[in-house]
Amino acid sequence: MRLIPLLFLIIVSVSCCTAGYRVFENHEIIFHYPASWRQVSFIHPPYDVERGYEYAITVAEPGGELRTMVTVEKLKADYRFPVPDNLTGEREVTVNGYRGVEFIYPENGSMVRATTIVTPRGRYAVICKADRGDFEMEKENFDLVTYSFRVKQ
Repeated sequence: MRLIPLLFLIIVSVSCCTAGYRVFENHEIIFHYPASWRQVSFIHPPYDVERGYEYAITVAEPGGELRTMVTVEKLKADYRFPVPDNLTGEREVTVNGYRGVEFIYPENGSMVRATTIVTPRGRYAVICKADRGDFEMEKENFDLVTYSFRVKQ
């Protein structure tokens, strides 16, 4: 009889802890994003397109305006992520054991936090963007995506 309440408690605890996010996973990477957000794109450009990334995934707050969003890019081997001149912050970070650098800068009425990460499978960028007035309020959501990022071994 004691087993049923215990199982119920475990199920409720697990769903409580994972109900706040969704998981993006492909053959190479995994990251979490807020449960209320949606994946809005998965871009795998053809090789003749001049882009700095091999593929990019964008998740965004609902509403379709892409005012608050995060894009995860796998950077091409020879691509150097552009560091803007108008940085308001720069620091070294560690994301799941991977070394990285975080840049914060304004861009067209928004604020951007771009974190470049070096992994055994290549370099990645996690680019978080929100309106200037909403940027600080979105920190928890941006941290969820950035700090849950990992590559499959």
